[in-house]
Amino acid sequence: MLNEKQKLAPDREQLSFGSDNNYEYKLYGNFSGDNVYEPASNGVYPEFVLKSYELISTNPTPIFKSQYRGTAQAADLRYVIEKPE
Repeated sequence: MLNEKQKLAPDREQLSFGSDNNYEYKLYGNFSGDNVYEPASNGVYPEFVLKSYELISTNPTPIFKSQYRGTAQAADLRYVIEKPE
């Protein structure tokens, strides 16, 4: 879970929410040692305090097989959880 008290996430900083989907960033900061609740997934995750970030790529290399093929249908992936290559 990202703590943005010191630095906002890139899309939030630009007031353009989600505009950087599939971008690759290098994040700088540290884990606070706390676990925080995330309502969208109903899960508890370690908290990462974001201090800075660096844009690596706006078109990064795919990490899942279906991204290479480009032919995967939603029905094909419905019950599959892919692991990064």
